Amino acid sequence: MQSSTRPNDRQAAIFVSVAVGIIVAVVTTATFYWVYDLALGQERAAATVIAQAPWSSSDGIKIITTSAPNVPTDGRQPWLGANSWTTGVQAGQTWVQNNPNPVNVQVLVGMDSSQIWAYMQQYVAGALGVSCEYCHDINNFSLDTFPQKVTARNMMYLVTDLNANFILQLPNWRGNYVQCATCHNSQPNNLEGFAPQFIKSVPPINVTVEPLDANGEAITDPALKPASIQNPVKLQDAILYYIYNYQVWKPYDANDPESGRGSLALTYTGGRTQDQVTINQNVMNNNSWSLGVGCNYCHNSRNFTAYEAHPANNVTNQLYAYNKRKAQQMLLMTSWIQANWLSYGAIAKPSVPTALEGGASSFSYQMLNGQIYNVPGCYTCHMGYNNADGISVPKAAMNQTSFMNQANAGQVIFPQALRGGQ
Repeated sequence: MQSSTRPNDRQAAIFVSVAVGIIVAVVTTATFYWVYDLALGQERAAATVIAQAPWSSSDGIKIITTSAPNVPTDGRQPWLGANSWTTGVQAGQTWVQNNPNPVNVQVLVGMDSSQIWAYMQQYVAGALGVSCEYCHDINNFSLDTFPQKVTARNMMYLVTDLNANFILQLPNWRGNYVQCATCHNSQPNNLEGFAPQFIKSVPPINVTVEPLDANGEAITDPALKPASIQNPVKLQDAILYYIYNYQVWKPYDANDPESGRGSLALTYTGGRTQDQVTINQNVMNNNSWSLGVGCNYCHNSRNFTAYEAHPANNVTNQLYAYNKRKAQQMLLMTSWIQANWLSYGAIAKPSVPTALEGGASSFSYQMLNGQIYNVPGCYTCHMGYNNADGISVPKAAMNQTSFMNQANAGQVIFPQALRGGQ
């Protein structure tokens, strides 16, 4: 007769099976993470560290000098490779020696040729990841031989206008500016406007867009909507519509808790449809991935419509004050850039380039006036980057601490003409 405290053969078999299963599961899991770490983990960890490092002009110059030489087909000389960099630098130095006073300089006024050369070599070539030949006829730097030079000049005007009209107007502005590298990050074109994580998350569904009018009321009559959204559209196109047509129909007023309402508002008389909620969530997902932050970075999670009327009382860390108002200002800026993109000399593309051709995602190209253009988005500048304080400032933003109180050296780092008047 068996003891009541001793397991029988069946119980013992079950116990052994469970124990073996646990051991196998533990070993399998440990092996998986070991293999993952060898194959991907260390690589991704290294990439994360690199991604968190602020941009440096030397990064862009390294890209130029270590790249294989390219073969232009439009009359320009190669702008990649160590030889191209050396040739361009030598030509630029010779030009400055022979022309100490600027010739055909329209934006960087108030600087002599040596200052302009130092700025262009370090902070423009490095910003775009190309040598002088990308824009210039290096036999005569004053000529506007290539359209890329005219576009670069116009984009400098854009930098000035963005700083003056948007960046310097941010509440609780902390001394950051837009510069060439802020958008380009050492890449001349085909800039990605949307985070890869976001792109993969957008479902292939159709939605009905009901934008808000100037009074914050939904436009439900198709005949009153813009032609591009009169009929149901792909969710991707609806997202792009809201990002590049953002407006504020009730500006923020600290004395009015119902103010600060824009195109993405979901609270108004009559409510919103499920399609509008879906669109809103995806637009906000894009913003979140682009800035590398969660909802609470800008929003009061208990009351999403609220603004910080008194940040000193409502925000523990003052670095995070006014984030929702800043985000709204940046959405307005993104829409403004798209609306004015052609006036700053953007160059059209014959078709949307494929990934093999160095193209960005399809989200990053739009049809404007019947032609295809690469249009920047939130991710273009932010790239999911947060600085050491956990603040979502583009890694290639220029801060005034880098050039203030440095006299002529400050002009070379960030010319006065680009600062928007500040």
